[in-house]
Amino acid sequence: MTDTQQAFYVATNGNDSWSGRLAAPNADGTDGPFATLERAQGAMRATGIRDTYVRGGTYAMARTVTLTGADNGVRIMAFPGETPVFSGGERVGGFTAIGGGLYAAATSATGLDLSIGGVRQKVAQTGDWNAGDAKSGWSVLEAAASGASKTSLRIGAGDGAMAAVLAAGIQPGTMVQTFDTERLSDNIVGVAATDAGSRTINFTQAVKYALRSGGTYRLLNDDAFIRDAGEFAWQAETGRLVVKPQDPGALLAQGAVVARLGTLLSLNGASGVTLQGLTFADTTWDGSALTLTNASGNSIAGNRFVNAGTAMTLTGSSGNVIEANRMEHLGASGIKVAYGSNANRISANSMDGIGEVLKDVAGIQLYGTSGTLISGNDIRNSTRYGISIKNWDGATVNTDTVVEYNRLYNTMTETADGGAIEMLGRSNVDTRTIIRGNDIRNVGGLATDGSGWLDRQKSFGIYLDDMANGVTVQDNFIQNTGWASVFIHGGDSNTVTNNFATLSNPRERFIRLEWVPSAGTIGLLANNRVTGNVISSSTGVDYWEFWTPGSYSVTGNLLQGVRGLNGGDTLSSGLFANPAAGDFRLGAGAAAALGIHDLDWGRMGYAPLTVPGIPVPAPALGTGSGGGAGSGTAPATGTSSAPAAAGPAFSPLAYIASYADLSALFGPNAAAGAAHYAAGGRAEGRSVTFDPLAYIASYGDLSAIFGPNGDAGAAHYITGGRAEGRTVSFDPLAYIASYADLSAAFGANGDAGAAHYITGGRAEGRTVSFDPLAYIASYADLSAAFGTDRRTAEMHYITSGRAEGRTVSFNPLSYLAANGDLAAAFGTNTTQAELHYLTTGRTEKRSTGFNATAYLAANADVAAATGGDLTAAMRHYILNGRLEGRALSPAPARAAGLQPESAMLAAGMG
Repeated sequence: MTDTQQAFYVATNGNDSWSGRLAAPNADGTDGPFATLERAQGAMRATGIRDTYVRGGTYAMARTVTLTGADNGVRIMAFPGETPVFSGGERVGGFTAIGGGLYAAATSATGLDLSIGGVRQKVAQTGDWNAGDAKSGWSVLEAAASGASKTSLRIGAGDGAMAAVLAAGIQPGTMVQTFDTERLSDNIVGVAATDAGSRTINFTQAVKYALRSGGTYRLLNDDAFIRDAGEFAWQAETGRLVVKPQDPGALLAQGAVVARLGTLLSLNGASGVTLQGLTFADTTWDGSALTLTNASGNSIAGNRFVNAGTAMTLTGSSGNVIEANRMEHLGASGIKVAYGSNANRISANSMDGIGEVLKDVAGIQLYGTSGTLISGNDIRNSTRYGISIKNWDGATVNTDTVVEYNRLYNTMTETADGGAIEMLGRSNVDTRTIIRGNDIRNVGGLATDGSGWLDRQKSFGIYLDDMANGVTVQDNFIQNTGWASVFIHGGDSNTVTNNFATLSNPRERFIRLEWVPSAGTIGLLANNRVTGNVISSSTGVDYWEFWTPGSYSVTGNLLQGVRGLNGGDTLSSGLFANPAAGDFRLGAGAAAALGIHDLDWGRMGYAPLTVPGIPVPAPALGTGSGGGAGSGTAPATGTSSAPAAAGPAFSPLAYIASYADLSALFGPNAAAGAAHYAAGGRAEGRSVTFDPLAYIASYGDLSAIFGPNGDAGAAHYITGGRAEGRTVSFDPLAYIASYADLSAAFGANGDAGAAHYITGGRAEGRTVSFDPLAYIASYADLSAAFGTDRRTAEMHYITSGRAEGRTVSFNPLSYLAANGDLAAAFGTNTTQAELHYLTTGRTEKRSTGFNATAYLAANADVAAATGGDLTAAMRHYILNGRLEGRALSPAPARAAGLQPESAMLAAGMG
């Protein structure tokens, strides 16, 4: 690891003529940080220093910064606790009102990407577009007069609105976005010419699919199309950008940011580079904010990509770690990995809003790769695929891919013939692919034909298309698809087992097997196995659909609400724990006899973090005396990949649950929590303080519902427990310390202790009896060493104290009863008593002894009421007896002739 004293700094108030060795300008303004990343790059190359910290603020980039082999090993990182933004946009100001809620400002021609105040705006288009309605704003086309064409279309014969648009003329710079009837793929190209008479629109370049009648299109980026607030377009005749803002004040104060660059940072032949905690913003829809070309062994972690085109693209780049990044409002895709990019790990990333301009996109897409791990990502709201693995030809074969424990919600929202997870296998090879443990919900499907729109069209949870072979589909949860949970289209030797699915529409099946006639004999299916799956249907429609299915084994599935295919299936009820409440854990019943196991719910949407956190700069160079952008001292946090409180594995849900603000911001989105921690939380000094298993153990109802599923417990606390006023009261280490057998079995493993109590200890009647503060108070050496540290005391007793024969001799109730002032102050609060003794009472040499036996002997009524219980006797004295002036011991027997004590006192003899 590089010495953090050897670092350069970049800041918005920096100067490229300075040394770059100070984090902020000095008092007399003669030295300080650099102003640009390019200058820092040059300095790192010249000196051998490999670290650059970038202070908070926005850095407008006029050109792409390229890292090469000369930059191997550099780390470009956010200054801890700050948010640097690399922007590929031009800030346009000087807007003036032109009427109708419109504002205009002079600038060069604009494209399809613009933001105001960091919020992506909508480029103006033909048609009546409405947010949330994927069908709105599209016009139905007719094929060109010569037939289906890739270079032209005709507007519908009865489409008066579009006829009027063509009659008015199309300004230069207008674009057209087209979809074939299947809505497999869209293209955005320029309008070359129009002919109102023939109703024809000609393109500047060919689109992917020939456009048949029934396809859809829309024209983009003409100010005449502006209709609603939040829209913008280019006005070619005046050379102005025209905006209809939702908040005119914000536009006038901040201006608008027009994306100009396609790529902000490029790694070309660079290796060992770390990019961490950075924000990449405002790139064009057809660009990639970050590119890696022949760049291997790099770490891209804890960054944010927002209002970009595609977030990042890897080509010929292997062994990279892409971890805990957050990607939002993308004009196109999330991550593309292509052509000889092998053994990359893509994990714990969060993506939301994929395909906000182009629609044929994916959260993660592979082509021509091997050994890729896609794990624990949270992917939501994609217009097409969640994860796509494409093999079109010999150059794009993908093998040995693992897609595991990802959460994929709301995919295929504007397209058809695809899936949340999709594979294409046209090379007909054994792919050795594993798709397991993924949580797939809400797969849309939208297409058109001559009759209109088709909903839920050709959409699948897991889609093995065109001879995808050798795939294991296991332990996935799939809900609410269009046509099928799993579709095997022409593939061989695929295994579908131990998946859970719920079927809710009559078109939907669990398994669809179909050959590919266009592929000839290799398109025939063979040796596919579908067994041991749990399928619940509310429609009663068969769970299978076969079209020349070839050889197969579909048997041994556990069913509810639907008939079996053959005698090998088992019909049952209560398949899931509480499906009405969204709890799809495996219910009690026939599953075990069939060898079916529950899913690993706690791992879905989560993967452990491996990239170390951003190291804190040394104070001597980490701050300057001049203030300025992001000035201040960073908290002294460590550099390990997880906070100590998190135990052996960092839990993003436990991290979110530790903070009310994160709970409100992210809800139970594990990937977002991981990204926040990697990007800034660690540097802010945040840590995991919430113990999910201890939370579950604190409540019998949660133990019954969740068992030892820590992530489920954390999610409950985030979504409801905190609002209900629930807290963590169970102490796992104290529980272990209470029992010699648990101490021997678990040592100081608190998670194991909590899990034991949840799964068996409560039912056995075990309780927590060990008092760590009383243990410390019992020994002067422990008091000196541990103070009031409960956890350390528990660990000491478990690992050595019991073996040393130590016991708890300090009794906090006895201490309170022996000291009237403490009893008056604390009542029977034993914790306060223990803390007082450890912090003050021992040094004051206070008494710790109270003779409860003598007290009971002196007070027969108390003895009768408490049944002789010494603890109850002490409580009575503290709360009542002390105030009543009760005797602490029986009166001594009097010798003959002696006067009573009261008489002696009255005579002055006491």
